[in-house]
Amino acid sequence: MDFKYKRGDERADLLADVSEMYYEDNLTQAEIARSIGLTRSAVSRILTEARQKGIVEIRVRRPIRFDEELSAALVGRFGLKSAHVLIGRQKQDYAHLRAQLGEAAARVLETVLQADSSFGIAWGTTVSATVDALEELDLAASRVVQLVGVLGSDSHALNAQALVERMARKVGGRSFFLYSPFIVQDAETAHALLSNDEVRQTIEAGRRCDVALLGIGATDPEYCSLYQSGHISLKELEVMQAAGAIGDVCAQYFDIHGVTCDLDFHNRLVGVTVDDLMHIPIRLGVAGGEAKAQAIAGALLGGQVNVLVTDNYTAALILG
Repeated sequence: MDFKYKRGDERADLLADVSEMYYEDNLTQAEIARSIGLTRSAVSRILTEARQKGIVEIRVRRPIRFDEELSAALVGRFGLKSAHVLIGRQKQDYAHLRAQLGEAAARVLETVLQADSSFGIAWGTTVSATVDALEELDLAASRVVQLVGVLGSDSHALNAQALVERMARKVGGRSFFLYSPFIVQDAETAHALLSNDEVRQTIEAGRRCDVALLGIGATDPEYCSLYQSGHISLKELEVMQAAGAIGDVCAQYFDIHGVTCDLDFHNRLVGVTVDDLMHIPIRLGVAGGEAKAQAIAGALLGGQVNVLVTDNYTAALILG
């Protein structure tokens, strides 16, 4: 590529052209500067601007390595089917950790999904990261089942239906949707929806799944997705905390021992219950971070999760 940049040219095109020369054609900044008639420092600024504007996206794929000792310790302590403790960096933001956990969970998931698997999916940011990281598989006979109703949210991470659609595209399987809101205004409305034949059949399909992909939530306001997204109020969250709730799986809140809390809130949900979850042989939970350590421990003690993907620093906190 050889052209002279003229003022008035489309800026976005310039950013893309320079980026392609640098990242794809492997030209040096000096070579690019000579080619387009700008200085080397101008080329450097263009490359920086291209990254800032999202024209260039750089992704570092850290090799996935697991801490076998910590994994074995979690299995021994909690009687899990398996644990997969990702070796990660100690100081990293939660978004970076979440992406790494998604990569690790996707690799684990690829080893357990079979051609005729029935796969249940809930919602959550780590669940979404796992679906994103999953390689395309040829599992045309598989079934992907929505385990909980739809949350009214623009976030695909909180929309179980959108996650089911994405997952089904990845594996080539058939989708089973739960056409209902997840949280309704009262127990009577939830009961009416749960009595609907289509809703009941999808929940029954969820109970018969071979594998469930689950996030683990916390009741710390900063890390509670339902509160952060406005689906429950701070007052409702405080009621849950007062009842001893420290975490949730599928919005079924449990205490430090993993025992489901007695909350009216649970009667307003349309989706699988804890008892339904327990029928699923592989309940793969994906979660990490210091703020979620207590919630993860509760989910392991209660059996809501029997296969865990987490990071080494969180695992150390869980094991105490």
